[in-house]
Amino acid sequence: MAEANRLLRAARERLPSPGAPGERASRAEVAEAVNAWLWEATGKRHALDAHYLAKLERGVARWPNAAYRAGLRHVLGAADDATLGFVPPRRASGGPLPSPVLFESRWDSRTMIERAIALADHDLLPPERGRSSAREGTLIGHVLTAELRPFLSPVDGVEERGGNAFSPPELDAAEQFVQVLRSWHSAHGALSRAAVVAQLGAHVRRLRAAPQGTPETIRGFRVGAEIADIAASMAWDTGESGTAQRYFVLAAQLAHAAGDDALAAVALASLARQCFDMGRPDDGLEVVQLAQYCTRRIATPRLRAVLATREAWAYALQGEPRAFRRAVALAEDHHGEGVRDLDSRTPSARSLDSAELAGVIGARYRDLARYDPRYAVTAQTYIGRALDLRDPGRKRNRVFDLIGLARAHLLSREPERAAELVAEALPYAGAWASGRVGVRLRDFHREAAVFATVPAVRDVRDAVLKLTA
Repeated sequence: MAEANRLLRAARERLPSPGAPGERASRAEVAEAVNAWLWEATGKRHALDAHYLAKLERGVARWPNAAYRAGLRHVLGAADDATLGFVPPRRASGGPLPSPVLFESRWDSRTMIERAIALADHDLLPPERGRSSAREGTLIGHVLTAELRPFLSPVDGVEERGGNAFSPPELDAAEQFVQVLRSWHSAHGALSRAAVVAQLGAHVRRLRAAPQGTPETIRGFRVGAEIADIAASMAWDTGESGTAQRYFVLAAQLAHAAGDDALAAVALASLARQCFDMGRPDDGLEVVQLAQYCTRRIATPRLRAVLATREAWAYALQGEPRAFRRAVALAEDHHGEGVRDLDSRTPSARSLDSAELAGVIGARYRDLARYDPRYAVTAQTYIGRALDLRDPGRKRNRVFDLIGLARAHLLSREPERAAELVAEALPYAGAWASGRVGVRLRDFHREAAVFATVPAVRDVRDAVLKLTA
């Protein structure tokens, strides 16, 4: 016979009934309150009922889904799942993809590691065994920001234990490997995500077995954060938004566990970029502002510049020119303060050279030009500067610049010049056509439709369609 969940029942019986003064809340009333709160928080209908709540109290079911656990914690005023007697089942290797843990008040090292292992294992499954579920749903709105709120608090550690510690040479090799992954992905686009994810899985298993709290293990958490960030970018490049979001959140968690909130902020900046690309500027702005707040005392000028460009991006998409220009001015001022030694350890800060800054700002002026076409000329000036300054080896960035500049010329009604720029980009775009480069090319194809009778535009749209089909 299942052991009753007395903690859950006691928590319900402490709650006054909303409909019968002096009485305790019924299971039906609690279920109704949970469903109402989840509708408000997520915009989705849920169907918790008194029957299922009774099964939970009897112990027949001991681990409701993440949404029900979040709702019950909220309605019953519980700090965590354990307070309500919820016990997670042991997850067999290759089991279902772990959903982000909704509304936890703190992150802890053990949960991070287990989620990382489960996510990596699931991502390596062949599609016929269910990996396609990784392509489903992302967290949005209040649910996303609540998931990230533990970034405001220290990470809960785990008990000291023995194990095989990382050696300094191993960590040196792992850090060098991360740099190779980043440069190869940027320059060639032919890197296998399976190889990166397999490396992440092996690395976090070492973290699970390593003695906790040592300098080597903390350094290991940081390496794991960088690998997770690379896996996130690769998933996003191939359109797997749900998987990408999980990896970005994981990267922020692992970096936070390593005590490197600058690196965590970079992961959040990438998560914000994902929100912007998905047309959710309000969500992206919330994420950026969280990163800015949590690094307000430790951020270098270059990191502040990165986060200011993300803030500007949100305002451009919202059509707020005054706030946009203020954020751009801050980004340029911070960038002008130069590089600090710590920037070499933070990917976005390290890569935000003058070319990248000009390209990012120019693309954002192009977004703003959708509200006021006069900004298209400013966008062209900035993106043209980026092309002049860009390292020839950064082909992917150059492709983005050329497509972005072409789209700005469409806004200023210069279709022949736009077609010329995209034609210049196409020979290099093939390696990334299945990802975000392909998305940008399809954006151009759609936006150029009004000029489809122009011969140069017609020809280049046909080429774009062939490449991205």
